[in-house]
Amino acid sequence: MQSFSPSIGGLSPRYVIMGFLYFHPMHGYDLHKCLSSDLHEVWHVSQSQVYSVLKNLNRYGLIISTHLNEGKKRGRDLYSLTDQGRSEFITWLYQPTPVSVRSIRVEFISRMYFASQLSGELCDQLIKEQVGCIRAAITELKSRYQRIPPTQLFNQMGLELRIRQLNGVLDWIEHIWPSVLELESM
Repeated sequence: MQSFSPSIGGLSPRYVIMGFLYFHPMHGYDLHKCLSSDLHEVWHVSQSQVYSVLKNLNRYGLIISTHLNEGKKRGRDLYSLTDQGRSEFITWLYQPTPVSVRSIRVEFISRMYFASQLSGELCDQLIKEQVGCIRAAITELKSRYQRIPPTQLFNQMGLELRIRQLNGVLDWIEHIWPSVLELESM
């Protein structure tokens, strides 16, 4: 995948912006408003960052913009996904999030937000897959921990913290799972 700027600590809001456009075309200002209202605790993106991402998405053929003249006002661009953009968004939506606390907090929650608008079954599938990935990562980290000599206290501390964080993420997922599945019945 191509690297897009700007990113937030290595995580780019490009897929979130593509997600909003997956459901209907929008203006840049409206995209920023949606991000700010629906995912403000997940993403902190300025309006200029939204426009920068839109510019990059357009450059790579993932979105198109249509300039609309609105009476006496200066016209605005309406953005929509191309077929390639729709395909890339769906591919991203269905893949597990990298196993790190920050990626889970940002990417996984973003995936769940858009998956919840498609189906409860998709949410359930994504949660099950993510839980499997996290459990596999914990098993790997525990195995690595066992191989660290007792004299390497700080390496032990680093791995123990990661293991505890991922166990906390698992607890959180089990806690939110029923709430996410209830969204379909609403």
